[in-house]
Amino acid sequence: MKDVDRAALCAREPSHQRHTLRRMSPPTVGHPLPRADEAYAAPEKWTEWILADRGHGGEWGRVFRAHLADSEKIWQAIADAVLDAPVSAVRKVAVGMTCEVDVELTINERTATVRSAWHYADTEDAPRLVTAFPTP
Repeated sequence: MKDVDRAALCAREPSHQRHTLRRMSPPTVGHPLPRADEAYAAPEKWTEWILADRGHGGEWGRVFRAHLADSEKIWQAIADAVLDAPVSAVRKVAVGMTCEVDVELTINERTATVRSAWHYADTEDAPRLVTAFPTP
């Protein structure tokens, strides 16, 4: 299995300098994901869940012929698509809230809808990718 470029996947991960107290409007169904331009994903999320065999790896393989080596391409496609995509669901959780956003992606010359889930621990936080998978 090819190593994932951890630095590239963390490119949007907030640093101490980027994490400013920027008030946001609460996520609202039908509107874009707040602070989507600062969205980030932890590298282990790709290797241990989204593209892993024990997670959604099989789905990505069947639908997009995508594997762990495609993680940067997939992240970039998701990060770009959520900039304008409407939130389809908002749920309060024990710590913060999660938002669901469906986007249409083309990866490896195949197109399908991908459901993504984003977590906000606090109203000042940037959205963190929780999971993403192709939908039927």
